[in-house]
Amino acid sequence: MPRILSVEDDPDFQHLLSYALRNQGFEVHYAFTGKEGHEKALSLNPDLILLDMMLPGLNGVEVVKLLMKNKATRDIPVIVLTAYPTDANFFESEIKALRPVEYLRKPVQMDELLKVIRRVLSSRKNKTPFAVWKRGVFRIMPESKSVWIGGTLIASLPPKRFEVLFHLLQSEGEVSWEVLLRKIWGRDGAKNDLEKTVQRLRADLGAEGYRLSTTRNGYQLVI
Repeated sequence: MPRILSVEDDPDFQHLLSYALRNQGFEVHYAFTGKEGHEKALSLNPDLILLDMMLPGLNGVEVVKLLMKNKATRDIPVIVLTAYPTDANFFESEIKALRPVEYLRKPVQMDELLKVIRRVLSSRKNKTPFAVWKRGVFRIMPESKSVWIGGTLIASLPPKRFEVLFHLLQSEGEVSWEVLLRKIWGRDGAKNDLEKTVQRLRADLGAEGYRLSTTRNGYQLVI
């Protein structure tokens, strides 16, 4: 079942989209602000995004810029919807300079929208999705180095911090600091490098930082 993320601040239009898309067999998820839309694009990895231009906080152009910066989201197809004819040409030029998109003006005919959705999804059908790795309460997307705990997006990590977390997630029990240094830093790392990275990783995890536990010889994750 194709997964569609609708980023739209008008609840009535969201309801209309939901009714039409669910009747056609699509799985539909919602976001009502640009920030929420970006976060859900990371966590859901949708097959397609319907994106309004004029959103609270981040507008549609800013959302597309964030999507383009991330390997995990840059190839998700986007259908842009706008109800602002005075700004439409400006937004259309700006957003098409960032990436190819489908662009529809509101009020959009639902039959036309469904036709475009099917065409876009059909062209993407044979593309390989980005992998999602799960264990316990953790879910991570290695391509974007994004981390979720219990369904909540916690952080998108810098490379070294992500590698430490990933190695701990793949291991049962304690992992010695010597093993972590050898796997991640090779011959160039020192114990102090690992300790600083772990300290920063705990800060990234916020309230979930307790899950990165110091042991007698190294570190262990509370899964």
